[in-house]
Amino acid sequence: MTSNPLPRRRRRIMPLLVAVILLALAAGCSGQSDDSFSPAPFPVGDGEIREESMAGGPLAPRQAPDAVERQVIRHASMTILVPDPATASRQAAEAAERVDGRIDHRTERPPTGQSQGSASLTLRVPADTLDTMIEELRALGTVSELTISSSDVTIQVVDLDARIDALATSVSRLQEIMATASSAEDLIAAETALAERQAQLDGLRSQREHLADQVELSTLDLYLAQRPATDPASGFAGGLREGWETLLEALRSAIIGIGLALPWVVFLAAGAGIIYGGVRLLSRRSG
Repeated sequence: MTSNPLPRRRRRIMPLLVAVILLALAAGCSGQSDDSFSPAPFPVGDGEIREESMAGGPLAPRQAPDAVERQVIRHASMTILVPDPATASRQAAEAAERVDGRIDHRTERPPTGQSQGSASLTLRVPADTLDTMIEELRALGTVSELTISSSDVTIQVVDLDARIDALATSVSRLQEIMATASSAEDLIAAETALAERQAQLDGLRSQREHLADQVELSTLDLYLAQRPATDPASGFAGGLREGWETLLEALRSAIIGIGLALPWVVFLAAGAGIIYGGVRLLSRRSG
């Protein structure tokens, strides 16, 4: 009895067909999953420039620091010994005003019996005139201390500009969303987000204006101290003058000392006289 080969062939083909169908289904599922997957954009919540906008589009890339002008904040501190601090203070203020600067702080202290006079000023002058201003102030007296420092804030400026642009774009798009809102819920949500973005934008703009002011106008802290009335002796004439003034000062001190001691001398002499008289009286009686 001969066997029919058809069932055997079917039994061999069926597993192959099943495997092919499973592979096709798996490929179709994976392709559908890849096509439907899209990463959710970051919300523009805290103004970071890495985030994406409300519409899902990427924000403008940050400009490289070497492609923009360097932003440098300069600060100077200066101490000068002057004959008259009040006069020197007025001259320093006038010098700052001549270069379109301003005075942010000014304090003058007149001389007293215990201390010399002094003055302190905080001058804001255009950055390109700071060196000239320092040289002009040297003529007021003797410079005892001078410190100049610079701080490069280019990266901070670039970062703030990028954040401001990002939030400005976000605010504009939220305003468009509010104009086309179809429901009260959408309008309220857009208004809330707009108020948050606007507050962040105002804060960043304030920081940017402060940096711009610091870069445009350099700060010069000036301290004016009164120079002693007598300069150190120089040569024979200076030594003779200082010796004479020292002698006069010693005589004045001696006269003052005698005046202070005289009442005590009189008091002690009177007391000694009384004691002496008492002792003599007692000795006479005993004799």
